[in-house]
Amino acid sequence: MKKKSYAAPQVELIVLDNEISLALESLSPPPGPSEGLNKTPDYLDNNPFKNQA
Repeated sequence: MKKKSYAAPQVELIVLDNEISLALESLSPPPGPSEGLNKTPDYLDNNPFKNQA
């Protein structure tokens, strides 16, 4: 069996753009006008760890 020769990986320099990296790091956009209105009623919440008053 013939051994394969080792090919060293090529090293590259990647320059980051601060404006783009900050935009990618930010939280998700705020909810739109129709989002968040469809909240599940409390009586359908079946969380067993929630305190029931």
